[in-house]
Amino acid sequence: MKARPAQADLTLRIRPTDLCRTPPKRPAADQFVAHLCSTGLGSVSYIVGRRDPEAPRWIVLDYATGGHERVWRRTRAHGDGVLSYTLVEDDSSSGYLTVA
Repeated sequence: MKARPAQADLTLRIRPTDLCRTPPKRPAADQFVAHLCSTGLGSVSYIVGRRDPEAPRWIVLDYATGGHERVWRRTRAHGDGVLSYTLVEDDSSSGYLTVA
């Protein structure tokens, strides 16, 4: 994993197969739903993760080939309890997005 600010915060590593098009309705008490905002990429995705003991500050989508990844940072919770994450780094497409 690349060095990032707040490295000590929790990070969840996911695969493309973990992404959902719609938010799950009722996660278990020890789970959270994350909204991964990628409007510039023309897509919105959701994932369900386990609170261990809390939801992660970072979510990293790890591609199996080439060591590429997309990185989201937690921003806020929706009124329905869904956590929002904003895309801050994408090295899966040459020069698309890198934000500190």
